[in-house]
Amino acid sequence: MKNPLPQELVDRLTKQFGPGAVGLMFQAFDKPRLPTFRVNTLKSTDELVMNRLRDEAIAFERVKEIPHAFKIKNRTDKQLLEHELATSGQIYLQGLSSMVPPLLMDLKPTDAILDLCAAPGSKTSEIAALMGSSPSPSLAGGGSKHGRVLAMEDNEIRYQKLLNTLSIQGATSVEARHGDSTQLHKELPEAFDKILADVPCSAEGRIEFGDQRSFKYWSEKNITEHAKLQRRLLRSAVACLKPGGTLVYSTCTLAPEENEGMIEWLIGEFPFMKPVEVTIPLKNFKKTAHKSVTLLPSAEAEGFFVAKLQKTV
Repeated sequence: MKNPLPQELVDRLTKQFGPGAVGLMFQAFDKPRLPTFRVNTLKSTDELVMNRLRDEAIAFERVKEIPHAFKIKNRTDKQLLEHELATSGQIYLQGLSSMVPPLLMDLKPTDAILDLCAAPGSKTSEIAALMGSSPSPSLAGGGSKHGRVLAMEDNEIRYQKLLNTLSIQGATSVEARHGDSTQLHKELPEAFDKILADVPCSAEGRIEFGDQRSFKYWSEKNITEHAKLQRRLLRSAVACLKPGGTLVYSTCTLAPEENEGMIEWLIGEFPFMKPVEVTIPLKNFKKTAHKSVTLLPSAEAEGFFVAKLQKTV
């Protein structure tokens, strides 16, 4: 196994996790993971999907820790993306780590939900499936017994990808909007019961040695720039959250400046945001500061960070 990463990154990871853990990470970075997907319960059921897989001799394994999640043993990601189950929206290819944050939101049928950085729609469509298929009125309407989901995306190209995902997945309960989430609090202060802030990050947890693009742009400057954006997004998220509401913050990086350091900043800036203990349904994780959790890259799942906080005033 040849390590193609910048030495500065290797040194950072080694200092952060120790040489033994980093060695295991590099094994994960070096070997592609088995494809994983979740069944889209807005369009199908686990049983119907499993029957189809059996009929076509597609070898699968249920991921018992995560509802509706499966691993595929004898097909590639590309083959699955081209399969009718995916093109019709009955399944959605998604990493196991990525499926975790919506599960931590404790969604209720009547909740007003904000997905702060929604594209390409992986977690948004998962939230919609968890919420059910009831049509969602505009957030400005209010007074509905049904839940409401607003999905924000600032980038035009990624916004179009979000719309495409929601359409294929049949996520009619979602109101998608092209706009700047850092400014949303001016329009919708204290409007949401639950907010998912799955923010842009330096993506260290998604490194693949065979894909130079996954680490080509890594630098400490890049980490610093992402942290600045994350703080702006979190300021807006806190202002958009109702008193008593829940914020789930997640990244696919390992950089502490964007993870536990960001939570340290958040509770220092907003003392009324109180960390909440989370339970992660995957292995190979470590508890980090303020009740947050870091999932280390493994043969099973990408590296990931997640924290949960409640607004107490």
